Amino acid sequence: MTQPTVLVVSAFEAKLQPILAASTAGALRRAGAAVSAWDADVCPNDLPTGSFDLVLISIPSYEGIDPGAELAAQFKHAGAERVLVFGQYAWLNARRLATIADGVIMDEPEGLTAGLLDYASGRRQATDVPGVLTAGGTPPGGHKRMRRDWQPPARDLFPPIDHYPEHDTRFGLLGNVEATRGCHHKCTYCAVYAAYDVWAVPIDQSVIMADARQLAAQGARHFAFVDAEFFNTRRHALRAMEQVAAELGPCTFELTTRFDHILEFEREIAQMTELGLRVVTSALEFPSNRVLEVFDKGIDVAGIERAIATAKRLGVQLRPTLITFTPWVGLEDLRWLDEFLDQAGIADAVDYTARQTRLLLYKGSPLLGSPWLEGVELIDRGFYYDWKHPDPRVDQLWATRRQEALEAGATRCCVRC
Repeated sequence: MTQPTVLVVSAFEAKLQPILAASTAGALRRAGAAVSAWDADVCPNDLPTGSFDLVLISIPSYEGIDPGAELAAQFKHAGAERVLVFGQYAWLNARRLATIADGVIMDEPEGLTAGLLDYASGRRQATDVPGVLTAGGTPPGGHKRMRRDWQPPARDLFPPIDHYPEHDTRFGLLGNVEATRGCHHKCTYCAVYAAYDVWAVPIDQSVIMADARQLAAQGARHFAFVDAEFFNTRRHALRAMEQVAAELGPCTFELTTRFDHILEFEREIAQMTELGLRVVTSALEFPSNRVLEVFDKGIDVAGIERAIATAKRLGVQLRPTLITFTPWVGLEDLRWLDEFLDQAGIADAVDYTARQTRLLLYKGSPLLGSPWLEGVELIDRGFYYDWKHPDPRVDQLWATRRQEALEAGATRCCVRC
C-alpha cells in the first residue's frame, strides 16, 4: 500500500525550531506516513514541492492564528483536498477555523495518528476521524484524555537550530524541550488554562531524552523547558533535567514556573542550580493585589517579593513577564510598576517587550463574561476582543509603547502566549 503523504506546517512557534510540529511529524512518520515539514514563519520561501494527501497546520500560539488561517485558505484555494489545523489556539478558535480548513484536531495529534492516516488515505471522511471537529460538527468527547504515541520530534525535517536567531543565547545554542503540555493552574487570562482546563499531559521520559540528544547533536548546550508550567508534577520534569545533565552535561537550563512555586519548590530549585539551572521565567503580571486576584495567581505582592528574594538567594536569574496594560491599571499604577521593579532589583531583567504587553482577550478567555469586565467596552476583532481603558491616556501610552516595540522588532513576551 502506498504511504500517505503528509505535510506538517508550523504557522508560528515563537521563532524557535517548531517542537509541536516536529513532534506531530515524528509520530506520523513512525505510524507509516511519508512526512514533510515547513516552518512557514521563519522559512517562508521553503515550501516543499509536490502534492500531499494531508496538510496539517500547527497553531500553538496567538501570533499563529491569522497566518495559520491564511495558510489553510491558501492550501484549500490551491487544491489541497484535506487540510486540518491543530494546537491550543486552533482549539480556542475551532468553530471559525473549521469553516476555513476541513477541520480542527481537538487533541494532541500524537494520539490520533491512525485516524489521521486513514483520513489522508481516503479511507475516512473528516467527520469520521476521532478527535476532529468539522464545520457544523459536535466537539469530540474525551478531550485530552487519550493515550499518546509519543515519538522524538522529527527535527531533521526543519532547519538546524543554528539557523534560528532565537536559539542563540549567552549560554550557547538553546535547545527547546518539553516535558509536559497543559497546566494544572487556573490563571484566568491564560490560553493554556482555556485550552486544557487543568489537565497536564506528561511526555515520556525516554522521548524527552531522545529529543535532548538530537538537540545536543545540533549544538545545543543550554536547554529551555518550554512547558507552560515546569512543576506540573513535582518530579517529572525534574527527572528529565537530571537525565539530561547526567548524560549531556555540563550544560545549563532554564524553565518557566509561577512565583508561588518558587517558594513552594525552593528545595528543588536549589537542587537544579547544582545541575545547571540559570534562568527562571515567571509571570509577575502586575504588582497589584487586585490584578493578582483577577488573574487568580495564588499569590499576593508580598509573596512575590519573597519569591524574588528567594530566587536571588538561590542564584538563579529571575526573568519576570508582565501584563502591563489591563482595564484595572491606571497611570499611577504604571508609575508604581517602575518603582516596584527598581526596588526589587529586577528592572534590568524585564524584557523590553513586557513594557507594552496588553491583556489579550482571545475567544474562549475565561475572563469574558466575568464580573471583572463589567462596564469595560469590548470590540470584536475576529479572533479576539479588544478593550478600551476608562482613561484614554492609558490606551494612548500603550499605543506609543507598542509602536516602539514594533520598531524594535520585540512584541512577544513568552513561548506559550
